[in-house]
Amino acid sequence: MFFLPPYCPQLNLAEIVWRKLKTQWIKPNDYRHKDSLFYAVNRCMTNIGKELKIQFSPFNIN
Repeated sequence: MFFLPPYCPQLNLAEIVWRKLKTQWIKPNDYRHKDSLFYAVNRCMTNIGKELKIQFSPFNIN
């Protein structure tokens, strides 16, 4: 067994995805209107694993 703290965002996949959405994948113009923000989030969520990748380790493991 491993002890995990009650709140550990670096181990929570959803927290990692939202951080990437807010800082890298969504453009500042997408925040101007609610509809454009919803469209941008939907576009990003559709492309995760295809065009948008999340690297969990600083090392490249092939």
